[in-house]
Amino acid sequence: MPISPVRVWRALQRRALRLTPLLDLKIRYDAFERPQFAYGIYHAALQAKALGYPAISAIEFGVAGGNGLLAMERIAAEIGERLGIRIEVYGFDTGHGMPGAVDYRDAPFIWRAGQFRMDFEALAARLTSARLIIDDVEVGVQTFLAGDPAPVGFVSFDMDYYSSTRKALTLCEAGDVRFLPRAFFYFDDIVGDDYELHCEYIGELLAIREFNDAHPGMKIAAIHGLASKRAIPDHWHVKTFILHRFEHPHYCEFVGQRADWQMPLSPARTWLRSWRPV
Repeated sequence: MPISPVRVWRALQRRALRLTPLLDLKIRYDAFERPQFAYGIYHAALQAKALGYPAISAIEFGVAGGNGLLAMERIAAEIGERLGIRIEVYGFDTGHGMPGAVDYRDAPFIWRAGQFRMDFEALAARLTSARLIIDDVEVGVQTFLAGDPAPVGFVSFDMDYYSSTRKALTLCEAGDVRFLPRAFFYFDDIVGDDYELHCEYIGELLAIREFNDAHPGMKIAAIHGLASKRAIPDHWHVKTFILHRFEHPHYCEFVGQRADWQMPLSPARTWLRSWRPV
């Protein structure tokens, strides 16, 4: 495959921007190693601060080798320090790789049992603050909740299968105290190579659809127009969702940056008044 000069230029821009002290600029131009994590964690942290939360949790379901969790740990540390909020990081995995597919809904034509195994000792030695929860996802969710974690602000779902994702989404059935009113969700496995052919009848998209059908007070919804607001086009824009908890006690609290936002009428202008000689 030929190297795209546009991609090379963007990569150089991102590398240069990693040195800037301006956090908003780094978020805007995808200067972080995993911009999909940075965007969600950053905006979840801003929401938490606006609502008076001292801390949030960031989660990765499906750690595999651990590169993503290490990146999440670094991103959370920088954003937390810059914004003055504590960000707890958790990684969920069985440690044994992919289980066997349950049925066609797990899209076994894409993945197979045993893929994405973890070297637990090697990963644990490199983590500095993130907590690994090694267990079946349903048990792991209960272990997480029993530890009195900070409210969930960001979750990356990278479990590939419909069945595993559906189990992970049971986390959302914890009380509102365990979540921000609008938590950022990233679903990694809804866009892929041409042979993957994702759709709403299999995989993570099916798990999302069934969750929404079963929960009238909560909906997992895409951020309408996200791609049009981003400086750099990327596939993660269509993978980013929000868990709206409509009955959350803080859902209706104002979090905007301009409390007294007005748009006064501009002075009347005529063609003659606005014209200036060249």
